[in-house]
This record gives sequence, C-alpha cells and structure tokens, in this order.
Amino acid sequence: MNIKKSIDNLIGKTPMMEMATARPDYKIFLKLEFFNPAGSFKDRTALALINTAEKSGKLRKGMEIFESSSGNTAKALAMLSAARGYKFTAVVDKHAPADKLNSILAYGGKLHFCTDEEDKKRGHLVDIRRATAKKLAEDAGGVNLDQYDNPENPKGFYNTLGKEILEEVPDADCLIGTIGTGSSLCGSGRYLKERNPGIKIIALEPKGSSHFSPHGHGYFISGPGYPAGAILPKNIDTSIFDSHDYVSDKEAFNTMRFFAQNKGILAGDSSGMVLYYAMKFVKEKKISKNIKKIILIIGDSGESYLSHAFNDNWMIEKELLHERIAKELAQFYI
Repeated sequence: MNIKKSIDNLIGKTPMMEMATARPDYKIFLKLEFFNPAGSFKDRTALALINTAEKSGKLRKGMEIFESSSGNTAKALAMLSAARGYKFTAVVDKHAPADKLNSILAYGGKLHFCTDEEDKKRGHLVDIRRATAKKLAEDAGGVNLDQYDNPENPKGFYNTLGKEILEEVPDADCLIGTIGTGSSLCGSGRYLKERNPGIKIIALEPKGSSHFSPHGHGYFISGPGYPAGAILPKNIDTSIFDSHDYVSDKEAFNTMRFFAQNKGILAGDSSGMVLYYAMKFVKEKKISKNIKKIILIIGDSGESYLSHAFNDNWMIEKELLHERIAKELAQFYI
C-alpha cells in the first residue's frame, strides 16, 4: 500500500486526463492540479519555497511566514504552515475571492489587508502587498518567501510539473498555461523545452493585464495577470514562450461554468482561460498546423470561486453571462 505520512507527501503526481473533442485529429490533455491537497498548483510553490528556506536555515520551527498572494499561494502556505509548525499571515487585498480567504483562515492563517487608500497613495495594490509582506516579516523577525522573485518557485515546477508532463505525454507538442508570477509555466516549460526544443509554449493572461503590454484595464480574473504599471515578477522568463494571447473575464467564467455543469469538472479562472483558448487555438490553427497533442495546466479548484463566477447573481450583476460561449464550447468539447 502506498500510504503517506504527511500532507506535503500528497503534493504533485496529479492526474492527467484526456478531453474528448469534436476534432479527433487533435488530442487535448488536462493536467488536473486541483488534486493537490490545498486545491491548486501553488501547493508546489509553497513546498519548494518552504523546503529551500528550511534547508538554508532561514526558516525555523515557530517562526512566522508573511506572503503577498491573490489567494492560492496563501492557501498552500497556510496548509503547510499548519502541518510544519509555523505561523502564517497572508498579505491580501479586496480582489482575492472570499472563498480563498476563508480557506486561509480555516488553516489557522491570518489576513493582513492592503486597502484602496494605500493604492491611491502608494501605487498598485500588488506592489503594495509585496512591500508590505517584506516589511511585516522584517518587523516581526519572520520570513517573506517572495514567490514573485524567488528562483526556487519556477525551479519547483521544473523539477515536478515539467517532469510529470513529460512522463505522462512524452510526445506532447504544445503546453498552454496562464502567467501570474510566471513560475508554473516558465518552470515546466523550460523543463520540456530542454528535452524537446520543438514544443510550443503558449502564455495566456486576462484581457486588461499588462504582462506583454504597458496598456491595461480592470478585470475580475483573480490569479493570473498584472495591472498596467505594476512591477513584473523576475520569475517571468518570456524567452520560454513561443506565443502569448489574452482571454476575457466573460470567456473564462462562462467556460468554468460550462465545464462544471456539463463535464463535472469544477475548476478555477485560469482553467477557464486555457480551456477556452484551447478551443480557439484548434479552430484557428494558431502557430503551427503540425501541433496535435496539447497539454493544458488546470491550475486550481472552482471551490475558490463559488461566490462569484459560479454565483448567478454576481454574474448577472457584472453582465458576464453569455449563452453563446456555452453553445460554442458544447460543439467543441463533446
């Protein structure tokens, strides 16, 4: 029997699932990262950063971790902090979904909110969160693991997610994922590129984000993306990407709802982005007609989005419901 003795032993080795489509000449595979114990690929981030900090002596039992997060990294750090005897404070803002924040509290973590007033006075909330987490750690004699610039973050995905994808679909010729800190796609993408230089890596961000453009606007997707003018993470290595594109709130959220209601797959907003884009990619034959086996990183569970994308009233209030998208998806994902 393969019995595990701690929660961190359950991180990784997530399932790979083939998705049936109306185009049998293409094969689309879903790497289901919501099977990680805290519900997202950020469990890999948390484990890599904590393990490295422990080995270096920077992090010792009883210390407090402070980290800026839009939610998933904080959930994962709260889980591992509870398991390993650390205190944890997540530095967040109003854009983090309530379901994610409640999960952090459930693991015994604490929340430090950065406010709109700080945003107006000092710059973008994501930059304020990062600076605040560092200051709180310094003042308390704690540790800021810094998922944005810490090279151990993409290295963790290089050593785990990239390796798993190659083992499961060794002849994959395309990987599609979203970029926030850049670590999951850059780390796994680098591993795959080193072993198969012909594989195409496609980076997606929300419409309104500014990873690839100085111009941006507001959007509701909460994990991937950066507002215009914010400091981009050092972990983003654009040399890994063969192409990039955008997916809107409306496209992502309606795709999430379609997959939950028609396929039984309850996944988050970055997953809605890649699932919608994969359909568009196949239909428009983007980049190369030779691409036939596509891996999609399904980043997190839809349980973190019950209060908005899966809430009819919220979707109606934001004017995001769109029947045409569901019909288009039903014709492709059979």
